[in-house]
Amino acid sequence: MKIISRIKLFIFFSTLAFCLLLQLLSVDNVWANQDVSSKLEKPLSPGFDLMLVGGGLKTCSSLSPHSCVDSITFSANAKLSIQYHFSLDWLERALSDASLQTLSSNQTNNLRKASRKAAKSSVNLNQLKHAVYQVDKHLLDELTDQQYYALLDLLEQEQHSIDGSPLQEQVRLDATTKPYGPAIYRLFTLQALLKKQQKNPDATRPLIGIVTASARDPFESISFYTSAFEQAGADVIWLPLDAALQAGIHHNQCDKLPMLRQQLQGNFDKARLYPDHTQLQQRLCESPEKLYELLESIDGLFLNGGDQSLTLTAWLTPDKKPSKALAVIKNRLVNKQIVIGGTSAGTAVMTAANMITGGTSDGAIQHGVLSAKPPSERCEMNQCDGDIPPTAVTYRAEGGLGLFPFGIMDTHFSERDRQIRLLMLTASTDSEMGFGVDENTALLVNIADKHLSVIGEHGVWVIEQTQARKDDNGKSIFKGVSHYLTSGSQADIDNKQRLANIEFANRVVSVNMAANYPAYQQWIVQACREGRLSRKLIDDVELILLPSSTTGCQSVLNNQQSYQGIKLLLQQQDD
Repeated sequence: MKIISRIKLFIFFSTLAFCLLLQLLSVDNVWANQDVSSKLEKPLSPGFDLMLVGGGLKTCSSLSPHSCVDSITFSANAKLSIQYHFSLDWLERALSDASLQTLSSNQTNNLRKASRKAAKSSVNLNQLKHAVYQVDKHLLDELTDQQYYALLDLLEQEQHSIDGSPLQEQVRLDATTKPYGPAIYRLFTLQALLKKQQKNPDATRPLIGIVTASARDPFESISFYTSAFEQAGADVIWLPLDAALQAGIHHNQCDKLPMLRQQLQGNFDKARLYPDHTQLQQRLCESPEKLYELLESIDGLFLNGGDQSLTLTAWLTPDKKPSKALAVIKNRLVNKQIVIGGTSAGTAVMTAANMITGGTSDGAIQHGVLSAKPPSERCEMNQCDGDIPPTAVTYRAEGGLGLFPFGIMDTHFSERDRQIRLLMLTASTDSEMGFGVDENTALLVNIADKHLSVIGEHGVWVIEQTQARKDDNGKSIFKGVSHYLTSGSQADIDNKQRLANIEFANRVVSVNMAANYPAYQQWIVQACREGRLSRKLIDDVELILLPSSTTGCQSVLNNQQSYQGIKLLLQQQDD
Protein backbone atom coordinates (compact mmCIF):
# COMPACT_ATOMS: atom_id res chain seq x y z
CA MET A 1 0.00 0.00 0.00
CA LYS A 2 2.85 2.36 0.81
CA ILE A 3 4.36 1.86 -2.65
CA ILE A 4 0.98 2.53 -4.28
CA SER A 5 0.52 5.74 -2.28
CA ARG A 6 3.97 6.93 -3.31
CA ILE A 7 3.18 6.27 -6.94
CA LYS A 8 -0.10 8.18 -6.64
CA LEU A 9 1.67 11.09 -4.97
CA PHE A 10 4.33 11.19 -7.67
CA ILE A 11 1.67 11.11 -10.40
CA PHE A 12 -0.23 13.92 -8.67
CA PHE A 13 2.75 16.29 -8.54
CA SER A 14 3.91 15.36 -12.03
CA THR A 15 0.44 16.15 -13.34
CA LEU A 16 0.39 19.42 -11.39
CA ALA A 17 3.71 20.49 -12.91
CA PHE A 18 2.52 19.43 -16.35
CA CYS A 19 -0.68 21.48 -16.05
CA LEU A 20 1.18 24.59 -14.90
CA LEU A 21 3.61 24.29 -17.79
CA LEU A 22 0.66 23.97 -20.15
CA GLN A 23 -0.69 27.23 -18.79
CA LEU A 24 2.66 28.95 -19.11
CA LEU A 25 3.26 27.76 -22.63
CA SER A 26 -0.15 28.96 -23.77
CA VAL A 27 -0.02 32.27 -21.92
CA ASP A 28 -0.83 35.52 -23.71
CA ASN A 29 -1.64 39.01 -22.56
CA VAL A 30 -5.21 37.92 -21.94
CA TRP A 31 -3.83 35.81 -19.12
CA ALA A 32 -3.77 38.94 -17.01
CA ASN A 33 -7.55 38.59 -17.02
CA GLN A 34 -7.31 34.91 -16.00
CA ASP A 35 -8.37 33.69 -19.46
CA VAL A 36 -5.86 30.85 -19.81
CA SER A 37 -5.94 28.05 -22.33
CA SER A 38 -4.70 24.69 -21.08
CA LYS A 39 -4.58 22.74 -24.33
CA LEU A 40 -1.69 21.75 -26.53
CA GLU A 41 -2.07 19.53 -29.55
CA LYS A 42 1.20 17.71 -28.83
CA PRO A 43 2.67 16.54 -25.53
CA LEU A 44 5.31 18.71 -23.94
CA SER A 45 9.00 17.89 -23.98
CA PRO A 46 10.68 16.21 -21.00
CA GLY A 47 11.57 18.35 -18.00
CA PHE A 48 14.16 21.09 -18.26
CA ASP A 49 17.60 21.41 -16.67
CA LEU A 50 18.06 25.17 -17.02
CA MET A 51 15.65 28.08 -16.67
CA LEU A 52 17.22 31.18 -18.21
CA VAL A 53 15.23 34.33 -17.41
CA GLY A 54 15.80 37.58 -19.27
CA GLY A 55 15.46 39.76 -16.17
CA GLY A 56 12.67 42.16 -15.35
CA LEU A 57 10.59 39.60 -13.46
CA LYS A 58 7.68 41.80 -12.46
CA THR A 59 6.87 40.80 -8.88
CA CYS A 60 4.79 42.55 -6.24
CA SER A 61 6.85 43.39 -3.18
CA SER A 62 6.99 46.04 -0.48
CA LEU A 63 9.93 47.63 -2.35
CA SER A 64 8.19 47.31 -5.75
CA PRO A 65 4.60 48.41 -5.12
CA HIS A 66 4.23 49.47 -8.78
CA SER A 67 3.99 45.75 -9.62
CA CYS A 68 1.14 45.22 -7.14
CA VAL A 69 -2.62 45.46 -7.45
CA ASP A 70 -4.04 48.67 -6.04
CA SER A 71 -5.55 47.22 -2.89
CA ILE A 72 -2.40 45.52 -1.58
CA THR A 73 -1.18 46.10 1.96
CA PHE A 74 1.87 44.76 3.74
CA SER A 75 2.46 43.85 7.36
CA ALA A 76 4.14 46.09 9.90
CA ASN A 77 7.38 44.13 9.42
CA ALA A 78 7.68 45.06 5.73
CA LYS A 79 10.55 47.20 4.49
CA LEU A 80 8.96 49.90 2.32
CA SER A 81 12.11 51.73 1.24
CA ILE A 82 15.85 51.79 1.78
CA GLN A 83 16.69 54.66 4.11
CA TYR A 84 19.91 56.46 4.94
CA HIS A 85 21.08 58.24 8.06
CA PHE A 86 21.95 61.80 7.11
CA SER A 87 22.38 63.54 10.42
CA LEU A 88 25.76 65.17 11.07
CA ASP A 89 26.62 62.54 13.68
CA TRP A 90 26.08 59.67 11.25
CA LEU A 91 27.85 61.52 8.46
CA GLU A 92 30.89 62.05 10.70
CA ARG A 93 30.86 58.33 11.53
CA ALA A 94 30.96 57.55 7.82
CA LEU A 95 33.65 60.12 7.04
CA SER A 96 35.88 58.67 9.75
CA ASP A 97 35.95 55.27 8.02
CA ALA A 98 39.21 54.34 6.31
CA SER A 99 37.43 53.87 2.98
CA LEU A 100 36.55 57.59 2.82
CA GLN A 101 39.86 59.05 3.92
CA THR A 102 40.71 59.79 0.30
CA LEU A 103 37.93 62.39 0.03
CA SER A 104 39.16 65.95 -0.34
CA SER A 105 38.46 68.53 2.34
CA ASN A 106 36.18 70.32 -0.12
CA GLN A 107 34.16 67.13 -0.67
CA THR A 108 33.78 66.40 3.05
CA ASN A 109 32.80 69.99 3.80
CA ASN A 110 30.18 69.96 1.05
CA LEU A 111 28.74 66.71 2.39
CA ARG A 112 28.42 68.36 5.80
CA LYS A 113 26.68 71.34 4.19
CA ALA A 114 24.29 68.96 2.42
CA SER A 115 23.47 67.25 5.71
CA ARG A 116 22.67 70.58 7.38
CA LYS A 117 20.62 71.69 4.38
CA ALA A 118 18.60 68.46 4.31
CA ALA A 119 17.79 68.88 8.01
CA LYS A 120 16.59 65.27 8.16
CA SER A 121 18.02 62.37 10.10
CA SER A 122 16.58 59.81 7.66
CA VAL A 123 16.34 60.14 3.86
CA ASN A 124 15.86 57.87 0.87
CA LEU A 125 18.41 57.70 -1.94
CA ASN A 126 16.74 60.32 -4.13
CA GLN A 127 16.51 62.73 -1.20
CA LEU A 128 20.15 62.15 -0.32
CA LYS A 129 21.27 62.74 -3.90
CA HIS A 130 19.11 65.87 -4.16
CA ALA A 131 20.53 67.30 -0.94
CA VAL A 132 24.10 66.81 -2.16
CA TYR A 133 23.24 68.13 -5.63
CA GLN A 134 21.91 71.36 -4.11
CA VAL A 135 25.35 72.01 -2.65
CA ASP A 136 27.63 70.51 -5.31
CA LYS A 137 26.01 69.01 -8.40
CA HIS A 138 29.22 67.21 -9.43
CA LEU A 139 30.24 65.77 -6.09
CA LEU A 140 28.69 62.31 -6.32
CA ASP A 141 29.64 61.87 -9.98
CA GLU A 142 33.27 62.62 -9.17
CA LEU A 143 33.52 59.95 -6.48
CA THR A 144 35.23 56.68 -7.32
CA ASP A 145 33.12 53.54 -7.11
CA GLN A 146 34.73 52.70 -3.77
CA GLN A 147 34.00 56.14 -2.33
CA TYR A 148 30.45 56.28 -3.66
CA TYR A 149 29.36 52.86 -2.44
CA ALA A 150 31.23 53.17 0.86
CA LEU A 151 29.36 56.41 1.55
CA LEU A 152 25.98 54.81 0.85
CA ASP A 153 26.71 51.63 2.81
CA LEU A 154 28.07 53.47 5.83
CA LEU A 155 24.99 55.71 5.91
CA GLU A 156 22.40 53.00 5.26
CA GLN A 157 19.93 52.80 8.10
CA GLU A 158 18.95 49.71 10.05
CA GLN A 159 15.16 49.38 10.11
CA HIS A 160 13.34 47.48 12.84
CA SER A 161 9.74 46.84 13.79
CA ILE A 162 8.27 47.60 17.20
CA ASP A 163 9.32 44.19 18.53
CA GLY A 164 12.92 44.79 17.43
CA SER A 165 12.97 42.38 14.49
CA PRO A 166 14.54 43.72 11.28
CA LEU A 167 12.21 44.94 8.57
CA GLN A 168 12.41 42.80 5.45
CA GLU A 169 11.21 43.10 1.88
CA GLN A 170 7.94 41.20 1.59
CA VAL A 171 6.78 39.53 -1.63
CA ARG A 172 3.17 38.90 -2.63
CA LEU A 173 3.04 36.64 -5.68
CA ASP A 174 -0.75 36.52 -5.51
CA ALA A 175 -1.00 40.33 -5.71
CA THR A 176 1.30 40.83 -8.71
CA THR A 177 -0.43 42.65 -11.56
CA LYS A 178 1.19 40.56 -14.31
CA PRO A 179 1.07 36.78 -13.86
CA TYR A 180 4.25 35.87 -15.72
CA GLY A 181 6.83 36.44 -12.99
CA PRO A 182 4.95 34.53 -10.27
CA ALA A 183 4.24 31.68 -12.71
CA ILE A 184 7.94 31.45 -13.59
CA TYR A 185 8.86 31.15 -9.90
CA ARG A 186 6.20 28.47 -9.43
CA LEU A 187 7.31 26.48 -12.47
CA PHE A 188 10.92 26.50 -11.30
CA THR A 189 9.76 25.30 -7.89
CA LEU A 190 7.71 22.48 -9.41
CA GLN A 191 10.63 21.37 -11.56
CA ALA A 192 12.82 21.32 -8.44
CA LEU A 193 10.16 19.20 -6.73
CA LEU A 194 10.22 16.70 -9.58
CA LYS A 195 14.00 16.48 -9.19
CA LYS A 196 13.55 15.78 -5.49
CA GLN A 197 10.88 13.16 -6.09
CA GLN A 198 13.35 11.12 -8.14
CA LYS A 199 14.90 10.05 -4.84
CA ASN A 200 11.99 10.80 -2.49
CA PRO A 201 8.56 10.22 -4.10
CA ASP A 202 6.79 11.35 -0.91
CA ALA A 203 8.34 14.83 -1.03
CA THR A 204 5.96 17.78 -1.22
CA ARG A 205 8.37 20.73 -0.99
CA PRO A 206 11.73 21.04 -2.76
CA LEU A 207 14.78 22.70 -1.27
CA ILE A 208 15.93 25.67 -3.35
CA GLY A 209 19.25 27.40 -2.80
CA ILE A 210 19.60 31.04 -3.77
CA VAL A 211 22.91 32.73 -4.57
CA THR A 212 22.78 36.53 -4.68
CA ALA A 213 26.41 37.21 -5.58
CA SER A 214 25.49 39.05 -8.81
CA ALA A 215 24.74 42.11 -6.70
CA ARG A 216 27.38 44.39 -5.24
CA ASP A 217 25.37 44.03 -2.03
CA PRO A 218 24.41 40.33 -2.01
CA PHE A 219 22.60 40.67 1.31
CA GLU A 220 19.94 43.14 0.18
CA SER A 221 17.88 40.75 -1.99
CA ILE A 222 17.99 37.68 0.27
CA SER A 223 14.55 38.32 1.75
CA PHE A 224 13.04 38.93 -1.71
CA TYR A 225 14.10 35.60 -3.22
CA THR A 226 13.47 33.70 -0.01
CA SER A 227 9.93 35.05 0.18
CA ALA A 228 9.22 34.52 -3.53
CA PHE A 229 10.24 30.86 -3.58
CA GLU A 230 8.62 30.09 -0.23
CA GLN A 231 5.33 31.40 -1.60
CA ALA A 232 5.90 29.31 -4.72
CA GLY A 233 6.02 26.21 -2.50
CA ALA A 234 9.68 25.64 -1.64
CA ASP A 235 11.90 25.51 1.39
CA VAL A 236 14.67 28.04 0.79
CA ILE A 237 18.25 28.48 1.94
CA TRP A 238 20.60 31.33 1.15
CA LEU A 239 24.06 30.20 0.08
CA PRO A 240 26.59 32.95 0.94
CA LEU A 241 28.79 32.28 -2.08
CA ASP A 242 30.54 35.37 -3.38
CA ALA A 243 34.04 36.50 -4.28
CA ALA A 244 34.85 37.24 -0.64
CA LEU A 245 33.88 33.76 0.52
CA GLN A 246 35.90 32.10 -2.25
CA ALA A 247 38.96 34.17 -1.34
CA GLY A 248 38.49 33.50 2.36
CA ILE A 249 38.33 29.74 1.79
CA HIS A 250 41.17 29.66 -0.74
CA HIS A 251 43.62 31.77 1.31
CA ASN A 252 42.40 30.63 4.74
CA GLN A 253 41.49 34.24 5.56
CA CYS A 254 38.02 33.86 7.02
CA ASP A 255 38.92 36.36 9.72
CA LYS A 256 39.29 38.98 6.98
CA LEU A 257 35.89 38.57 5.33
CA PRO A 258 34.80 42.20 5.95
CA MET A 259 37.95 43.44 4.19
CA LEU A 260 37.51 40.90 1.38
CA ARG A 261 33.90 42.01 0.89
CA GLN A 262 35.13 45.57 0.46
CA GLN A 263 37.95 44.72 -1.93
CA LEU A 264 36.30 42.04 -4.07
CA GLN A 265 32.54 42.53 -3.83
CA GLY A 266 32.53 46.28 -3.26
CA ASN A 267 30.33 46.47 -0.16
CA PHE A 268 30.97 47.95 3.28
CA ASP A 269 29.72 47.72 6.87
CA LYS A 270 27.38 44.79 6.19
CA ALA A 271 27.83 43.09 9.57
CA ARG A 272 25.97 46.05 11.11
CA LEU A 273 23.02 45.69 8.74
CA TYR A 274 22.92 41.90 8.32
CA PRO A 275 24.50 40.30 11.41
CA ASP A 276 22.84 36.89 10.96
CA HIS A 277 23.80 36.53 7.31
CA THR A 278 27.38 37.72 7.74
CA GLN A 279 27.78 35.26 10.62
CA LEU A 280 26.49 32.45 8.38
CA GLN A 281 29.06 33.39 5.76
CA GLN A 282 31.74 33.34 8.44
CA ARG A 283 30.74 29.85 9.61
CA LEU A 284 30.68 28.37 6.12
CA CYS A 285 34.03 29.98 5.33
CA GLU A 286 35.52 28.26 8.36
CA SER A 287 33.78 24.96 7.52
CA PRO A 288 33.50 24.86 3.70
CA GLU A 289 32.57 21.17 3.70
CA LYS A 290 29.21 22.23 5.15
CA LEU A 291 28.75 24.50 2.13
CA TYR A 292 29.40 21.62 -0.25
CA GLU A 293 26.97 19.44 1.70
CA LEU A 294 24.30 22.11 1.20
CA LEU A 295 25.03 22.19 -2.53
CA GLU A 296 24.61 18.41 -2.61
CA SER A 297 21.26 18.64 -0.81
CA ILE A 298 19.40 21.28 -2.82
CA ASP A 299 16.96 20.40 -5.61
CA GLY A 300 17.12 23.79 -7.31
CA LEU A 301 19.69 26.58 -7.54
CA PHE A 302 18.74 30.12 -8.55
CA LEU A 303 21.15 32.97 -9.35
CA ASN A 304 20.05 36.59 -9.04
CA GLY A 305 20.55 39.49 -11.40
CA GLY A 306 23.15 42.25 -11.31
CA ASP A 307 26.68 41.93 -12.66
CA GLN A 308 27.64 38.60 -14.25
CA SER A 309 31.32 39.28 -13.57
CA LEU A 310 30.51 39.25 -9.86
CA THR A 311 28.40 36.11 -10.28
CA LEU A 312 31.32 34.35 -11.93
CA THR A 313 33.79 35.21 -9.17
CA ALA A 314 31.47 33.53 -6.67
CA TRP A 315 32.13 30.20 -8.41
CA LEU A 316 35.81 30.56 -9.32
CA THR A 317 38.84 30.45 -7.07
CA PRO A 318 40.91 33.66 -6.82
CA ASP A 319 43.24 32.25 -9.50
CA LYS A 320 40.24 31.97 -11.89
CA LYS A 321 39.93 28.19 -11.74
CA PRO A 322 36.64 26.32 -11.19
CA SER A 323 35.94 26.00 -7.48
CA LYS A 324 34.81 22.87 -5.70
CA ALA A 325 31.36 24.47 -5.38
CA LEU A 326 31.14 24.80 -9.17
CA ALA A 327 32.31 21.21 -9.63
CA VAL A 328 29.53 20.01 -7.31
CA ILE A 329 26.69 21.71 -9.18
CA LYS A 330 28.09 20.76 -12.61
CA ASN A 331 28.21 17.12 -11.60
CA ARG A 332 24.66 17.24 -10.25
CA LEU A 333 23.42 19.02 -13.40
CA VAL A 334 24.96 16.37 -15.66
CA ASN A 335 23.26 13.66 -13.59
CA LYS A 336 19.90 15.51 -13.74
CA GLN A 337 19.72 15.80 -9.95
CA ILE A 338 19.14 19.55 -9.91
CA VAL A 339 17.49 22.33 -11.89
CA ILE A 340 19.45 25.57 -12.21
CA GLY A 341 17.95 28.94 -13.00
CA GLY A 342 19.03 32.53 -13.20
CA THR A 343 17.73 35.94 -14.11
CA SER A 344 19.54 38.73 -15.99
CA ALA A 345 23.21 38.37 -14.94
CA GLY A 346 22.33 34.96 -13.53
CA THR A 347 21.41 33.95 -17.08
CA ALA A 348 24.31 35.63 -18.89
CA VAL A 349 26.83 33.88 -16.64
CA MET A 350 25.64 30.42 -17.77
CA THR A 351 27.50 30.87 -21.08
CA ALA A 352 30.29 28.39 -21.81
CA ALA A 353 32.43 30.81 -23.87
CA ASN A 354 32.49 34.53 -24.72
CA MET A 355 30.38 35.78 -21.83
CA ILE A 356 29.00 39.22 -22.59
CA THR A 357 29.75 41.74 -19.83
CA GLY A 358 28.45 45.08 -21.06
CA GLY A 359 27.76 47.55 -23.83
CA THR A 360 25.01 48.59 -26.22
CA SER A 361 24.17 47.99 -29.87
CA ASP A 362 25.21 51.54 -30.76
CA GLY A 363 28.42 51.00 -28.79
CA ALA A 364 29.14 47.83 -30.77
CA ILE A 365 28.84 49.78 -34.04
CA GLN A 366 30.96 52.69 -32.80
CA HIS A 367 33.67 50.83 -30.89
CA GLY A 368 33.43 47.17 -31.88
CA VAL A 369 33.43 44.26 -29.43
CA LEU A 370 36.32 44.04 -26.98
CA SER A 371 37.71 41.17 -24.94
CA ALA A 372 38.24 43.32 -21.87
CA LYS A 373 36.87 44.09 -18.44
CA PRO A 374 33.83 46.37 -18.63
CA PRO A 375 33.94 49.90 -17.25
CA SER A 376 31.96 50.75 -14.14
CA GLU A 377 28.20 50.68 -14.63
CA ARG A 378 28.19 54.26 -13.31
CA CYS A 379 30.18 55.36 -16.38
CA GLU A 380 27.16 55.12 -18.69
CA MET A 381 25.46 57.76 -16.56
CA ASN A 382 28.46 59.90 -15.61
CA GLN A 383 30.66 59.66 -18.74
CA CYS A 384 33.74 58.90 -16.65
CA ASP A 385 37.16 58.70 -18.28
CA GLY A 386 38.73 55.35 -19.11
CA ASP A 387 40.33 53.24 -21.81
CA ILE A 388 37.05 51.44 -22.56
CA PRO A 389 34.15 53.63 -23.78
CA PRO A 390 31.13 53.15 -21.49
CA THR A 391 28.90 51.83 -24.30
CA ALA A 392 31.48 49.52 -25.91
CA VAL A 393 30.52 45.84 -25.97
CA THR A 394 32.85 43.86 -23.73
CA TYR A 395 33.09 40.14 -23.17
CA ARG A 396 35.09 37.48 -21.34
CA ALA A 397 36.53 35.10 -23.92
CA GLU A 398 36.92 32.31 -21.35
CA GLY A 399 33.17 32.37 -20.83
CA GLY A 400 31.12 31.99 -17.70
CA LEU A 401 30.04 28.98 -15.66
CA GLY A 402 29.81 26.71 -18.69
CA LEU A 403 26.36 25.37 -17.81
CA PHE A 404 24.73 26.40 -21.11
CA PRO A 405 26.78 24.80 -23.92
CA PHE A 406 24.97 26.09 -27.01
CA GLY A 407 26.06 29.71 -27.36
CA ILE A 408 26.14 33.20 -25.90
CA MET A 409 23.33 34.29 -23.57
CA ASP A 410 22.01 37.86 -23.52
CA THR A 411 19.16 39.38 -21.49
CA HIS A 412 16.79 42.39 -21.25
CA PHE A 413 16.86 41.81 -24.95
CA SER A 414 14.10 43.43 -27.01
CA GLU A 415 13.55 46.05 -24.31
CA ARG A 416 17.10 47.35 -24.78
CA ASP A 417 17.44 46.74 -28.54
CA ARG A 418 20.33 44.32 -28.16
CA GLN A 419 20.01 42.52 -31.52
CA ILE A 420 22.99 44.28 -33.10
CA ARG A 421 25.32 43.76 -30.16
CA LEU A 422 24.53 40.03 -30.03
CA LEU A 423 24.92 39.64 -33.81
CA MET A 424 28.29 41.38 -33.77
CA LEU A 425 29.59 39.53 -30.70
CA THR A 426 28.46 36.12 -31.95
CA ALA A 427 29.98 36.71 -35.39
CA SER A 428 33.20 38.32 -34.14
CA THR A 429 33.95 35.44 -31.76
CA ASP A 430 33.00 32.62 -34.16
CA SER A 431 30.37 31.48 -31.67
CA GLU A 432 27.88 28.95 -33.01
CA MET A 433 24.73 30.66 -31.71
CA GLY A 434 23.46 33.57 -29.64
CA PHE A 435 20.29 33.71 -27.54
CA GLY A 436 18.61 36.91 -26.35
CA VAL A 437 15.90 36.51 -23.71
CA ASP A 438 13.33 39.26 -23.21
CA GLU A 439 12.25 40.53 -19.82
CA ASN A 440 9.62 38.63 -17.83
CA THR A 441 10.39 35.66 -20.08
CA ALA A 442 12.34 32.41 -19.68
CA LEU A 443 14.11 29.96 -21.95
CA LEU A 444 13.77 26.37 -20.71
CA VAL A 445 16.60 24.07 -21.74
CA ASN A 446 16.85 20.29 -21.76
CA ILE A 447 20.58 19.91 -22.29
CA ALA A 448 20.80 16.23 -23.23
CA ASP A 449 17.88 16.41 -25.67
CA LYS A 450 19.04 19.82 -26.98
CA HIS A 451 15.44 20.97 -26.66
CA LEU A 452 14.28 24.53 -26.00
CA SER A 453 10.93 26.00 -25.02
CA VAL A 454 9.85 29.53 -24.14
CA ILE A 455 7.53 30.77 -21.41
CA GLY A 456 6.53 34.18 -20.11
CA GLU A 457 5.41 37.52 -21.45
CA HIS A 458 7.53 37.95 -24.57
CA GLY A 459 10.10 35.83 -26.42
CA VAL A 460 13.64 34.67 -27.17
CA TRP A 461 15.69 35.88 -30.15
CA VAL A 462 18.14 33.40 -31.66
CA ILE A 463 20.99 34.21 -34.04
CA GLU A 464 22.89 31.49 -35.93
CA GLN A 465 25.08 30.98 -39.02
CA THR A 466 26.91 34.22 -38.27
CA GLN A 467 29.86 35.56 -40.24
CA ALA A 468 32.17 38.53 -39.78
CA ARG A 469 34.49 39.66 -42.59
CA LYS A 470 35.99 42.66 -44.34
CA ASP A 471 35.08 43.68 -47.88
CA ASP A 472 37.59 44.79 -50.50
CA ASN A 473 37.55 48.30 -49.06
CA GLY A 474 38.25 47.11 -45.52
CA LYS A 475 34.71 47.71 -44.30
CA SER A 476 33.25 45.27 -41.79
CA ILE A 477 30.31 43.07 -42.76
CA PHE A 478 28.29 40.96 -40.34
CA LYS A 479 25.78 38.32 -41.37
CA GLY A 480 23.46 35.91 -39.59
CA VAL A 481 20.11 34.15 -39.61
CA SER A 482 17.63 35.02 -36.87
CA HIS A 483 14.53 33.50 -35.29
CA TYR A 484 12.14 34.72 -32.62
CA LEU A 485 10.26 32.28 -30.39
CA THR A 486 7.43 33.58 -28.25
CA SER A 487 5.80 31.99 -25.22
CA GLY A 488 4.66 28.48 -26.03
CA SER A 489 7.14 27.98 -28.88
CA GLN A 490 9.53 25.04 -28.94
CA ALA A 491 12.58 24.00 -30.98
CA ASP A 492 15.53 21.64 -31.08
CA ILE A 493 19.19 22.37 -31.76
CA ASP A 494 20.54 20.13 -34.53
CA ASN A 495 24.05 18.80 -35.06
CA LYS A 496 24.96 21.86 -37.13
CA GLN A 497 24.12 24.12 -34.17
CA ARG A 498 21.00 25.48 -35.82
CA LEU A 499 17.39 25.57 -34.71
CA ALA A 500 15.29 22.69 -36.05
CA ASN A 501 11.77 21.34 -35.56
CA ILE A 502 10.51 24.80 -34.68
CA GLU A 503 6.93 24.87 -33.41
CA PHE A 504 5.34 28.25 -32.89
CA ALA A 505 2.59 28.90 -30.40
CA ASN A 506 -0.70 30.22 -31.72
CA ARG A 507 -0.32 33.60 -30.06
CA VAL A 508 -2.31 36.38 -31.70
CA VAL A 509 -1.24 39.88 -30.70
CA SER A 510 -3.78 42.63 -30.18
CA VAL A 511 -3.61 45.78 -32.29
CA ASN A 512 -2.86 47.91 -29.22
CA MET A 513 0.03 45.66 -28.25
CA ALA A 514 1.44 45.69 -31.78
CA ALA A 515 1.50 49.50 -31.67
CA ASN A 516 3.88 49.25 -28.70
CA TYR A 517 6.36 46.90 -30.42
CA PRO A 518 10.03 47.83 -30.09
CA ALA A 519 11.33 49.36 -33.32
CA TYR A 520 13.16 46.19 -34.33
CA GLN A 521 9.99 44.10 -34.17
CA GLN A 522 8.20 46.67 -36.32
CA TRP A 523 11.02 46.39 -38.86
CA ILE A 524 10.52 42.63 -38.96
CA VAL A 525 6.81 43.07 -39.69
CA GLN A 526 7.61 45.49 -42.50
CA ALA A 527 10.31 43.19 -43.94
CA CYS A 528 7.87 40.29 -43.98
CA ARG A 529 5.25 42.36 -45.78
CA GLU A 530 7.62 43.89 -48.34
CA GLY A 531 10.11 41.03 -48.76
CA ARG A 532 13.10 43.17 -47.75
CA LEU A 533 13.87 46.08 -45.47
CA SER A 534 16.86 48.39 -45.18
CA ARG A 535 17.42 50.70 -42.23
CA LYS A 536 20.19 53.24 -41.72
CA LEU A 537 21.66 53.11 -38.23
CA ILE A 538 24.29 55.34 -36.64
CA ASP A 539 27.63 56.13 -38.33
CA ASP A 540 26.26 55.32 -41.81
CA VAL A 541 25.82 51.65 -40.95
CA GLU A 542 23.04 49.85 -42.84
CA LEU A 543 20.99 46.94 -41.53
CA ILE A 544 19.22 44.79 -44.12
CA LEU A 545 16.50 42.33 -43.10
CA LEU A 546 15.71 39.66 -45.67
CA PRO A 547 13.12 36.91 -45.04
CA SER A 548 14.44 33.62 -46.41
CA SER A 549 10.93 32.30 -47.15
CA THR A 550 7.28 33.24 -46.82
CA THR A 551 6.87 30.33 -44.40
CA GLY A 552 9.23 31.96 -41.91
CA CYS A 553 7.09 35.10 -41.93
CA GLN A 554 3.73 33.37 -41.76
CA SER A 555 3.25 33.92 -38.02
CA VAL A 556 4.14 37.61 -38.31
CA LEU A 557 1.73 38.06 -41.21
CA ASN A 558 -0.98 36.39 -39.11
CA ASN A 559 -0.57 39.13 -36.50
CA GLN A 560 1.69 36.99 -34.32
CA GLN A 561 5.23 37.77 -33.17
CA SER A 562 7.19 34.58 -33.88
CA TYR A 563 9.30 34.23 -37.01
CA GLN A 564 12.15 32.14 -38.39
CA GLY A 565 14.83 32.41 -41.02
CA ILE A 566 15.17 36.21 -41.21
CA LYS A 567 18.60 36.95 -42.67
CA LEU A 568 20.56 39.91 -41.29
CA LEU A 569 23.22 41.91 -43.08
CA LEU A 570 25.02 44.70 -41.22
CA GLN A 571 27.45 46.78 -43.28
CA GLN A 572 28.98 50.21 -43.73
CA GLN A 573 27.21 52.13 -46.48
CA ASP A 574 29.19 53.27 -49.50
CA ASP A 575 30.28 56.89 -49.49
